[in-house]
Amino acid sequence: MDKKYWLLLGLTLILGFFSGMFVQSQRGADSGEQFYQTVSADSEHLLEMEETSRVNRFDITVHEAYIMNKEDSRYVVVDVSFFNTSEEAREIPLFNTLVIDEEGHAAEHESMHDDQRLIGGQLRPEGLRRGTIAFEVNPSSHYEFSYMDHTGRGMATWNLELNEEKEDKQNDKS
Repeated sequence: MDKKYWLLLGLTLILGFFSGMFVQSQRGADSGEQFYQTVSADSEHLLEMEETSRVNRFDITVHEAYIMNKEDSRYVVVDVSFFNTSEEAREIPLFNTLVIDEEGHAAEHESMHDDQRLIGGQLRPEGLRRGTIAFEVNPSSHYEFSYMDHTGRGMATWNLELNEEKEDKQNDKS
């Protein structure tokens, strides 16, 4: 009888210990603390405009970036080129591109942007394609353009020096 009593007591203590750990971990997750990420424009790992980076058989260069206002939205438009260094045709995966503002908010490319030169099709071996990609963003004093290979084997990030503000051409016609 004593052995069963001590075994039951030991199992109860172990169960109580683990349930206490679980409750404590849930409290930490729900404590209301917020995580803030900021983007720093002075990082030594940021590329500058006109610099080229190789990310998994693509040589990528950011040539220019500017703000475009269209209706009630604000866009960062990035002029970028992709050079295929591999020996086989490759598609440019634009879903791997992001623009990040000073608060760490990431914006994906806007597929309805007028310039469609980078969308769809194959890029031949040693082929070059250049075009612009638009990202709907919040107002910020700093933006970064980031490209990451979908396999996770490489990433490059450029500090975007926004040249000027351009109005939408369709708004100018009306």
